[in-house]
Amino acid sequence: MLSLRQQLVTGSARLVNAGELDYTSVTFHETGNESLGASAAAHANLQSRGNNRNASWQATADHKEVVQSYSDTDRCRHAGTAAGNNTSWALELCVNSRSGFEATCRNGAQILGSKLEKKALSLSRLRQHNNWSGKNCPSHLRKGDWGINIS
Repeated sequence: MLSLRQQLVTGSARLVNAGELDYTSVTFHETGNESLGASAAAHANLQSRGNNRNASWQATADHKEVVQSYSDTDRCRHAGTAAGNNTSWALELCVNSRSGFEATCRNGAQILGSKLEKKALSLSRLRQHNNWSGKNCPSHLRKGDWGINIS
């Protein structure tokens, strides 16, 4: 069973664009942080403190849980383009442990599927970060080097 908890970013730590998100797609990313301990909780804490990368996303998944940092209606700064930021809900997949990556992907797929279902969006509305900006993200899934390939 998927463990989902909220740790919503408040106050001056919030990094969102103006307006309300009525998402028409969902986008998945990889955190790029392979350090031991770079879990969903650690990334939620990063956002709660104010992410110095000027980036934000709704939720982070790891092999144990999904932590929601922003509401579904916040316009987060995740896609590298205004079109992506202002129309897509965002999930980061933790890459801190190769051994837990399959479980991370399962948790991520569950939350992404629930967000598509919530808006009655088809699977064709699922996006990679790469689809918005051309960035090689999610890099491990795109490459298939950890045994899971999205192509």
